[in-house]
Amino acid sequence: MSNPEVTFPARYTPVSALAYAGPDGAAEVVTAGKPLPVKSGALAFVEPDGGLQEVSSASPLPVVCGPLPESAAHIGNVFLDDVADGVVLTGSATSATTVVSRSMAGYAGGAFQVTSSGSGCTVTYEHSVDGVNWVAMPVLTSNIATGTPAATTTANGVYSFASGAAQVRARVSTYGSGTVMIALVLKRRALNILGTSLAGGNAAIGSVTVTGTTTVSGNVNAGLGYTDSSTSLAAEAAFTGTGRANSGAQFCYFNARAFADVDGTLFIEQSLDNGTTYQAIASTPIAAGSAEQLSVRLTGTYAAANLYRVRYVNGAAAQGVFRLSSAYSAR
Repeated sequence: MSNPEVTFPARYTPVSALAYAGPDGAAEVVTAGKPLPVKSGALAFVEPDGGLQEVSSASPLPVVCGPLPESAAHIGNVFLDDVADGVVLTGSATSATTVVSRSMAGYAGGAFQVTSSGSGCTVTYEHSVDGVNWVAMPVLTSNIATGTPAATTTANGVYSFASGAAQVRARVSTYGSGTVMIALVLKRRALNILGTSLAGGNAAIGSVTVTGTTTVSGNVNAGLGYTDSSTSLAAEAAFTGTGRANSGAQFCYFNARAFADVDGTLFIEQSLDNGTTYQAIASTPIAAGSAEQLSVRLTGTYAAANLYRVRYVNGAAAQGVFRLSSAYSAR
């Protein structure tokens, strides 16, 4: 069995960097005319006339640099796609027919540019695995800030795509008049273009809708706060705040913070029966001259009957300074 000829892609530039010692001891640079000599009694190659030539010092193994065969690029049994990035094809049509079509071997996507859309013409974008059965291929308008993927266009523009199929094409599916002209560029690594920019206002993402009544620095419904008290308490006295309804589904936490110049205890309480009864669900001691904060995650229904409030119990000494506040927050 003959040895396969070793070839390289046309874009590779041969260099003369390899050398060997000749019989006289001088360095001999390897070239096509002076190939690298290989000594072996078992290795042979086929000559142009079909004869078998054993490799020896007098008949070294020939190495040829040249372009790879079209559609069969390989080195031995290692196959390469050997495609250049950014290949551009163009086409035009004056009837309902295919304008541009190309194999996707070695490519992952690209873009169609319609430079002339004719009059009353519709361009349809398709891809196929077997080259016989074609299905719609979504493209995204790349020359405007926002866009929605579509399989057909009627106007000039740049329409990007990503595809894992074997072939892609753009064809005039409905012809009116004039000339339709399209250029296709193929990219080895496709961009992530199958997405959509969101305009301002209420924005739908699939079936998920972002809504709200208050926006603070880009955060939807960041919080709703209250000043519960700044009146100093007598020794052993208590302050009970107003029950706040957990009726806003955008909130996740109820928070409370207290400061006092004497010792005391801060509580957060919850009612599930519209304020008839309250249970303390969190508490923390307050040391004289310091502040503490409590935070509880909301539970129960988002309704007026589900209330949260603060309560503060002062210690054995009368207060000189007291500050108590609370808030609902989204985080």
